[in-house]
Amino acid sequence: MLPIRLAFAQTNPIVGDFAGNLNQIKSSALEAAQAGIDLVIYGELALCGYPLGDLSYRRDIVASSEAALNELVAFSEAIPNLTLLVGYSRIAQHENPSQSSKAIAHNSAAAIRAGELLGSYDKQLLPNYDVFDDWRNFIPGDQELVINVSGARVGVKICEDIWGNQKHPFGTDVDLIAVLNGSPYTFTKSAQRLLAAKNYANGVPIAYANLCGGQDELVFDGGSFVLDKNGAERYQAGFAEGLFQVVDGKHAELGEDEKLYQVLVCGLRDYLKKTRQTKLVLGLSGGIDSALCAALAAAAIGAEKVVGVAMPSRYSSDHSVSDAKAVARNLGLEYREVPIEPAHLAFEQMLALSPLAQENLQARLRAVILMGISNSENRLLLTTGNKSEVAVGYSTIYGDSAGGFAPIKDLLKTDVWRMSRFVNERAGKELIPIASIEKPPSAELRPGQLDQDTLPDYEILDGIIRILVEQNQTASQAVAAGYPEDLVLKTDAMIRAAEWKRSQGAIGTKLSEVSFGSGRRVPITTRFETR
Repeated sequence: MLPIRLAFAQTNPIVGDFAGNLNQIKSSALEAAQAGIDLVIYGELALCGYPLGDLSYRRDIVASSEAALNELVAFSEAIPNLTLLVGYSRIAQHENPSQSSKAIAHNSAAAIRAGELLGSYDKQLLPNYDVFDDWRNFIPGDQELVINVSGARVGVKICEDIWGNQKHPFGTDVDLIAVLNGSPYTFTKSAQRLLAAKNYANGVPIAYANLCGGQDELVFDGGSFVLDKNGAERYQAGFAEGLFQVVDGKHAELGEDEKLYQVLVCGLRDYLKKTRQTKLVLGLSGGIDSALCAALAAAAIGAEKVVGVAMPSRYSSDHSVSDAKAVARNLGLEYREVPIEPAHLAFEQMLALSPLAQENLQARLRAVILMGISNSENRLLLTTGNKSEVAVGYSTIYGDSAGGFAPIKDLLKTDVWRMSRFVNERAGKELIPIASIEKPPSAELRPGQLDQDTLPDYEILDGIIRILVEQNQTASQAVAAGYPEDLVLKTDAMIRAAEWKRSQGAIGTKLSEVSFGSGRRVPITTRFETR
């Protein structure tokens, strides 16, 4: 299939951890050399971590990247038959006159063999959309790089260079195109990567390498692959860290739900690991959102390191407490119960509150309890809101929105139900209580309260959110898609009114094309026609 023996190294770098990232690269390089591999391709900025953000403006950071590369070049002298393609950042020797930016560096790929830097390629097409700020952070390159590997000519590209409808610039002068990528997961990204590579390859085999692991709200899901000269997929690596030797016809593909589950777990696990946090706490309401978050927490860090706290009020139903106990028992979490009634009564004696303020007070009392445990026991607090709630502001600021990480922030309510059932199917037993899945959602802040007293049915609400938020379309387009006009306008107004809440919310794992996070930048103060 290929003229050389090829491997992908799916490393999991931490931004700025040059020593740790270098050790990952050295370890995989030694493994590849022992296996007789000719070429190992690493992910985009594997040496310094991606996205580097505005740290790319700091000369000391970029100098550290260059120093780590020099150490890797020296290291490669001991494995002379192996060629490495490694992503790093380097100081640019010239500015780009068409670019108004503080950028001083390139996003680059280094070709290394036998103690020599064969050459560097600088990323040419710098994305400036969604979570990508390369046009802000880097200076584009303008030169191609082709290297010789065991008699094969290999052209080098980086991520965005192959996206769009452009064809590769190498003509018939190369035997393989190697692409270094920092491509984070979304529901549709795997298919998009394959299509982009097929469109770009134009009669030449292409090897697409990706990072693997979580970085803040992003999860890089590996899946490095090879296409032959006809655009047929001949190999795909798994969603895991490590060295993957290309074997013709091998495909490590995951089902859609399994992939989503692993991304959710990875996002939380790596955020904890990379921020050096080892314990978690979350509120257990007896509802499905907190139950799913508890299951993800147990999978990410181990149930013995998670505390679930039930905080019943005068309005809490018996089944809420019993369901909270059940999910803790099923998962093996430590369960605590702290009724909020004493504090609730005290505040009622101190303040005259409106009915809405009374409801919000209960959520804020729970946040105080959870933050108290968080501070006292050095546990990261998880906030358990889903995307449907985050979209329309169906939460209490400084109450149930309080926390340091939001595992299901980009998961719509209907997908929460689906994933909760999948968690049980995957385990072959009931981890999330069926009662939590099947009962009508309620915040239980007043007698008989249900979510649908305030919100449209979640099937309808989520469909509208997909159109207005994830597809960036208008209210009129949502109505044209068949949704009731009154519910569309109500939802649109709630989305816009909740922008200030989202600006103060915890980060959470990105799953969709448009998530509420660094990739969606909307002013808090706006006044425009909704139609």
